[in-house]
Amino acid sequence: MIRTLLTIALPLLTPFLVCLIWRWAARRRVLAESEGREIGTIENLPWAWLISTGVALMVVFLTLTALFSGDDPFAEYHPPRFEDGKVVPGRVGN
Repeated sequence: MIRTLLTIALPLLTPFLVCLIWRWAARRRVLAESEGREIGTIENLPWAWLISTGVALMVVFLTLTALFSGDDPFAEYHPPRFEDGKVVPGRVGN
């Protein structure tokens, strides 16, 4: 569950969070300066850029996870089997 959140959800949502935090800070700055400028609403967000950036980050995280984690790709796989009426789980290794 945590791995799914870190490799899929977090990279996908990061651009949206950064954009919303930036807009919140800009709105506070404009209100503090009282210049009357309008920041815009959530409908005016660059949705295509945010989604494509999030997908790109997710692909990078998934690629890095695939390259730098997991078992040895050349290790031998031993499938699950019955021994003395009990199931012995599968394993990778010697």
